[in-house]
Amino acid sequence: MRQVPDYGKLSRRTTDAISSGASVEPGEEKEDPMDFVLWKAAKPGEPSWDSPWGQGRPGWHIECSAMSLRYLGETIDIHGGGQDLVFPHHENEIAQSESFTGKKPFVKYWLHNGSLQFGAEKMSKSLGNLVTIRDALQRFSADAVRIFVLSSYYRSPLTYSEEALEAAARGAERLLRVVSRNEPAGGKGEALDAKPYYDQFIEAMDDDFNTPQALAALFDLARDINQAGDSGNSIIEAQKILIDLAQDILGLNLTMWDFLRLPTTDIEPLVILLSEVRHVFRRVKRFDLADKIRNSLSTLGIVLEDARDHSVTQWRRDLNKKPTTEDIKLLSDLLIEATPILKEHNQLELVDKIKAKLDKSA
Repeated sequence: MRQVPDYGKLSRRTTDAISSGASVEPGEEKEDPMDFVLWKAAKPGEPSWDSPWGQGRPGWHIECSAMSLRYLGETIDIHGGGQDLVFPHHENEIAQSESFTGKKPFVKYWLHNGSLQFGAEKMSKSLGNLVTIRDALQRFSADAVRIFVLSSYYRSPLTYSEEALEAAARGAERLLRVVSRNEPAGGKGEALDAKPYYDQFIEAMDDDFNTPQALAALFDLARDINQAGDSGNSIIEAQKILIDLAQDILGLNLTMWDFLRLPTTDIEPLVILLSEVRHVFRRVKRFDLADKIRNSLSTLGIVLEDARDHSVTQWRRDLNKKPTTEDIKLLSDLLIEATPILKEHNQLELVDKIKAKLDKSA
């Protein structure tokens, strides 16, 4: 490595500092303690392949350079990884790639993230404290998980906790409510100017992807959209900007379907059907039955929210309440009870949908 003049440029280490901490393991046969192996000789019980240098396998660092050169070219735009990989892995990756191709830089931008912590320890499979994305999505929406990650600067450690994810879920719900608001009828005064929030958001993202500040600008915009809407001012253009920033840049979905997925139960289709039934009951002035549906859902932690003109009903649920088999039976019984009344009002298409759902669940 002493033949590579700029070795250590990524980790900002001098060759003397690196050399003082280097060592030679028995059997490595290095010419210099700083050197690293490109091809390791075969050992009993390990996978190996034929090569001009004999049976063996690639060294730890060479596989990354090989994949990058094959699929991305001699220079790549962005390379990511954990901060623990800066040295020696990424440093060696640069050295071998630039030495092989003769082109610099191997990577234009390096993005090194902090580790995900579980309490005081790094989360890892070997420690047995791993929480997978699949596990997290059993309890929280994809938007909640994204907001949880984005709420921390990517170079800083991020500590996993149920409380932090629950707070992120509430934030996702808050944004969803704001973008789902109706434009006030007959708005007064000037429309909400969202450009200052847009500028703050872009400035934060341009500052080395400062997502916590970008999210803060987004939630400030959401707050002022609510205030403007409550005052009767136009909010539709501000909502469009919030959606563009949240979806196109941060990758949030901001859809009721994503936020309210219940992957372990069959409750969601029942709630959707009951929402439709309640809408019919309100239209035919059977408010007693409409209220019964609302109250029954409320006991399960499911809240119905009507648009101001009652044309659309959205719903949300308490993330801490898990639907049970008894809950599903209660909702099914409500649909059965509603069926004859729907027939009286010639809602045959809705009756068929209910029948199909209940037959499928039987």
